[in-house]
Formats: sequence, structure tokens, C-alpha cells
Amino acid sequence: MTNVNNLSRRGLLKAGAALGVGAMVGGSNSAFAADRVFVPYSNKSLDYYFFVIQEEAVKRAVQANSWEFQATNANFDNTRQLEQWQSLMLSDPSAIISDPIDSQAIVSAIRRYNQKGIPVGIIDTPADGGDVAITVSFDNYLGGQMAAQEIIKRLTAKYGSPKGTVLNCFGALQSVAWRLRKEGMDAEFAKYPEIKYLARPTEGALDQMLAVTLSTLSEFPDLDAVHAPSDSPSRGIVTALQQKGRWKKVGEEGHVIFVNIDGEPVALKWIQDGFMDACVSQDPIAYGQIAVEMLGKYAMKKEAVPIGPYENKKYFWEKGEIVAGKTGPTLIIPPFIIDKSNSADPRHWGAIAEIEWKIPYT
Repeated sequence: MTNVNNLSRRGLLKAGAALGVGAMVGGSNSAFAADRVFVPYSNKSLDYYFFVIQEEAVKRAVQANSWEFQATNANFDNTRQLEQWQSLMLSDPSAIISDPIDSQAIVSAIRRYNQKGIPVGIIDTPADGGDVAITVSFDNYLGGQMAAQEIIKRLTAKYGSPKGTVLNCFGALQSVAWRLRKEGMDAEFAKYPEIKYLARPTEGALDQMLAVTLSTLSEFPDLDAVHAPSDSPSRGIVTALQQKGRWKKVGEEGHVIFVNIDGEPVALKWIQDGFMDACVSQDPIAYGQIAVEMLGKYAMKKEAVPIGPYENKKYFWEKGEIVAGKTGPTLIIPPFIIDKSNSADPRHWGAIAEIEWKIPYT
């Protein structure tokens, strides 16, 4: 596939320079630059395994098409991400994919790409405006509701009715995803007045989850359930439960119901080992792969991504719906439950990342 319609000679020279091509004096070099398909990825961070795998998914999908790939990492610095978008635009990309830090701030960058006719794919964190060729995301509010429902189901099985004490170690509220997960969980537990629901801030940090869980266990030694909005920092919760003698398997005396969101390899292991009850999963591998797929099939050919069902059985969730979203076609991947019954399914992103791609979980 080529993207040469809007490439001026100056653009070709820029493309050649970006590839490290020297003076473009031969016909073969000019043809090479004209045929160049460059699809970069603007990442918000590599501080979490989730973001590492999301970037790897984009990279593998781009390179599977024999296109050129480059990734930038903004390290949660919004200004840096906007600067990186601007720098990447100077290299005449055929399209760009990004996980934005700030849904509103990224709009100005998207509109600059719109003016140049460069398709934009957004994954994980939807943008608030601009013309986006494809957005692939997750219903974080529903994810929070589903996690609450899993806990409530187990409290009901334990006591015969929905009651007990639940700790939600919620993450930093400036994160749109973590805020929506908390709001979904808050709304669900509000329906059950006999459940003592303790929503306590941890900024999504492992050390704070450890401290909050330890203090809560001291205050409520019979704590029934605990939740974290992401798996990685919840290792602090696990350490607290271990220190207090409450890291028990499902069904054992003293077991604390443990339900998270994300579906990282560590969650699969905890579930398979019998310590974690369930996890609500999203799918960063699908985010990256589907964004590349839709850009290549449609947007980079100047066609709109079609609205309607999306089905791919290589993903555990198998079916979704591309809808007309705020910024354009949007696939909201349905949250799904991982528990003992399906935790060994090889289609889970955590299994693909660690076992098939051999990217160690740290």
C-alpha cells in the first residue's frame, strides 16, 4: 500500500531524511521514498506493563504490513506528547496512532493532522474532539460496575444476602480510566446499603495500596473484600494480606474476596493459583491490532471505517460493535470476566504477552 497522493517533492525529501537516506540522486531512492508507509505510535508511558504491551501490539501489527514504525514515550508529560506529535508530523507519516495522556489537550494536535489529511487512530483513552479515523477503547465505567457485581455475588454467597465490608483502593482521579472505574463501582455499591463500602485513595501506587490495606485491616480485621482498579499496583494489597495472614485461597477460612480490573499476567496467575476470585479484563493487544487494521483497510485508503458489528474469534471477547462516536467510528471492546473457569484460555492478552511474545512481567 502506498500513500503518495499528497507527497510533494519536499515531502519526499523529508521522508528520505527521516529514513536516514542520503542525497536522493538515484531513481531507486526516489521510488523507495514514494512507496514509504510510516505509521508511528505516540505512547503516554512505559511505566506500566499494560502500556508496554499496547505499544508492542501496535509495533507488531505495523511491521506485519512491512510499514515503518517508530514509537515515542511522553512519560505522562502532556506537553512532551504534544511536541512529539508535532515532530512526528514533520516526517510525513501515513497515519498516526496514540494513547493520549489528556483527552482534551490532544484535540489541537489531532486537528493539525486533520488539516494535512493524515489519518489518526486513538486507543485506550478517547479524545474529546477532532476527526479520529478509529478509536478503540474500553468502557471503564462498566468495568467498575462489573467488578462490583462480582464482589457482590460472592458476598451474597458467603452471607446469604449482599452484606459485608469492602475496600476499594481507588487510583488517581486525574486518570479518566481510573475515575470512571471508581464511579462505576461507587454507583453499584450504592444500591446495597448493608454493604460497608470503603473507597480510599491510593493514587494507584503500590506502596500506598500496601499502607491503605494494612490500616484498613487493622480497623476492620474481618474485611470481606478488596479491589484495585489495576493489577500491577495491587501487589501492595497482596503484600498486606500476606502480612496479616489473610492471603488465603478461595474457599479457605479467612479468604478475602479479591477482584481487580485489567487482566495482567499476574492476575491470571493469582486466579489459577486460587487466591484471586476474578478480574475484569480489557485487551490492549486488540486495541493496537484493530487500530492498525482499520487504518490500513480504510482510513489510509481515504475511506471511512464502517459502522457495524466487528467480529474476530482470535480475541477472547470475539464480538464488538463499531459505533458513531463523538470523534468518529469507535469500537468499545466489551469488558469481560476472567475467573477460574476461563483463566487458562490462551487468547487472554496477559497469556499472549508473557507466553507467546515472551515479554517478562515485572
